[in-house]
Amino acid sequence: MIRLERRLSGEPSLHGYLLGLGPELGLIHCFDDFEPDGYTLFRLEDVLAHERGAHEEHWDRMLVGEGLLGGLRLPFEVDLRGFPAALRSIQAHHADVIIECEDEGDDDGDFYLGRLLEIGGETIILHYVDALGRWDESPTLIPVERITKVQFDTPYLRRFMRYTAPFPTH
Repeated sequence: MIRLERRLSGEPSLHGYLLGLGPELGLIHCFDDFEPDGYTLFRLEDVLAHERGAHEEHWDRMLVGEGLLGGLRLPFEVDLRGFPAALRSIQAHHADVIIECEDEGDDDGDFYLGRLLEIGGETIILHYVDALGRWDESPTLIPVERITKVQFDTPYLRRFMRYTAPFPTH
């Protein structure tokens, strides 16, 4: 268990198990108390500090004792050279993602939940799902340079997508 402190206000800390580091990105299997909370890709440039102390060691013992660390064995490799490479790695396994653009000075930032359609070097095309589970009329273009965090295979995302309208095929 490790705690990462980030310079962004949206979610300033991440708690979990670091699964990999690349030149630009890290991958962490997050936990919300005793609940495995999926996977998060984060920019290394946003990390201010990390901590692994007595608190994290105690959580290790509890999570091992409860048998909750099965998610540490991700069944595919994620390319951590940048968001486009990472998203291409996960798209075949988890096309539904949450993409966040947590601009500095913006308390809310942009939150996109939806299905990956195309992954370019400069732009990600995602078919967005609104808060009522309806697909937008047209896909959303997200500039790669604005992305600060991507989540996949989270309980929130899996549950939300179960109650989303069927994917449009037009």
